[in-house]
Amino acid sequence: MSQLESLGHVIEADILIIGGGIAGLWAACKAREYVNNVVIVEKGPADWGGLASRAGGDLDAVIPEEKIEDWLSDIVYYFDGLCDQEIVKVILENSYARLADYEYLGHKFLRGPDGNLKGILQRGLDHVKCFLYRPYGAGGSNMVRVMQEKANQISVKRFGRIYITDILKTGSTITGAIGFNVRNGDFYIFKANTIILATGSSCLDIALKAGVELKNFEFGHVRNDPKSFLWEGQTNLLPLGAYFVNAKGERFMDKYSPILRNNTDFHYNVIGMAIETRAGNNPFYLDCSEMKPADIELMKPEAGWLKLSYDRLLASGINFFQGKTEWQPRVGGNYGGVIVDTKGRTKVPGLFAAGTTWATNAGVYMGGWNLCKTAVTGYIVGESGGEYAASAKNAQINPYQVETLKRKIYSPLKQNGILPSRVGMAIRDLIQPIEVSILKNKNSLTVALDKMGFIKEKLLPQMTAKDTHHLMNLMDVNWTALSTEFNLTASLMREETRGGHTREDFPKRDNRNWMKWIIFSSDGENHVNVRSERIPLEKYDVKPKRYYMDNFRFT
Repeated sequence: MSQLESLGHVIEADILIIGGGIAGLWAACKAREYVNNVVIVEKGPADWGGLASRAGGDLDAVIPEEKIEDWLSDIVYYFDGLCDQEIVKVILENSYARLADYEYLGHKFLRGPDGNLKGILQRGLDHVKCFLYRPYGAGGSNMVRVMQEKANQISVKRFGRIYITDILKTGSTITGAIGFNVRNGDFYIFKANTIILATGSSCLDIALKAGVELKNFEFGHVRNDPKSFLWEGQTNLLPLGAYFVNAKGERFMDKYSPILRNNTDFHYNVIGMAIETRAGNNPFYLDCSEMKPADIELMKPEAGWLKLSYDRLLASGINFFQGKTEWQPRVGGNYGGVIVDTKGRTKVPGLFAAGTTWATNAGVYMGGWNLCKTAVTGYIVGESGGEYAASAKNAQINPYQVETLKRKIYSPLKQNGILPSRVGMAIRDLIQPIEVSILKNKNSLTVALDKMGFIKEKLLPQMTAKDTHHLMNLMDVNWTALSTEFNLTASLMREETRGGHTREDFPKRDNRNWMKWIIFSSDGENHVNVRSERIPLEKYDVKPKRYYMDNFRFT
């Protein structure tokens, strides 16, 4: 038995893909054209498919008769100029090809009697459209199904219930990754000279430790959802005539944006809700009763989990499309992600990223954009990563490095201390207030950052794990703490309002000082650096002259 095998299960791969969602599956299928041994590892069940399994399955795509330049101009405007135009352009250029691939694999989009794709314009933009999947309600799970079937046909290996904790390097060379089975605790060592990160915005700490740079953490992910049930599709309901009202029955967004009203991103509707809450005008309701009958039929669930929710509502006496249903704001994670080039390469040779792991969104997004991005970037990175892996030399893993990391990984087990759930709740309580997450200001952010410092110094080191499932939760909480600290730090730095970042004490856009990215990097496991970097507008095709945020007046 080798020294490595004595430490745990050793799995060899030409390419290791961390994350088994849509982006990871696209990357795996494309990479198989270049190398034989492609391995996906997922912390959930192997067949889960990530967050896409709960999505609507709709997709943004520039169809052949449309112009890339028009869509790009829309997105630069929508992102208030804070847009990596080279990357967004590449996504748009490849979007229709991936839509066609989906249809070839059996994922069908809605077409009219003339055979043309039927799309819905997004966020009051002129060109960006989301094309609808049929039957409505099962789109995300079907996307996952067709991609998993393709991966199985070409012998992509998939491992579930394994949490990756560290990327291994020898010098600057990628050698593999390590992790543990969240059910039985078994230790795994993956040998690979090429790794693709496809984890979304979660667990980016392993990328940071490996030397990757991150950005966009000031843009928190806020949205609104039904209070008492699950629903997917607000992004298409609002353009088709649904609207929000406050407790007085007022269409409150009409006064904040007389042109767009509430046909906009979650971020802006939530700002309106926050202001209305301060005035005592909550709760809030979504009213679909003025939608046209044909549009109601278009958005009525026909299959999947959404159909189950709809049927249960009807059985309880609630007709989603005829009455009002209560909705509320929700603060989630953030839009932080990995900095890559147009081929998905990070600054670390052999380490790539795909899907929503790419940092592209300035705190707002269009319906169908993330599913477009996962398909396009997965395909791109499968190609670039496959080419790299086909010519890379095998590197040797250092057993002493693995043994040292293994001891550290399991050290929280069976210790007396604080459960991760308690620390997670403390972080959620810290980020939830309106003044910290939605209508930010210096004082509230500073207080929250001080509280985060206490959590980091006093609570995180005391966390314990009863078993390896709790150990996974503990590590997730560690990343939540770090990403929250990044969010607060970057939110304090950006002294302006732009995109999905609103500062009440700096309510205007500041192009002179803040047409910049805020970037986080690490020169060691415990030392994080933050800097700003000017956006190179001179090399971009679209020069920002109009800004989406100017459609709103919240002050």
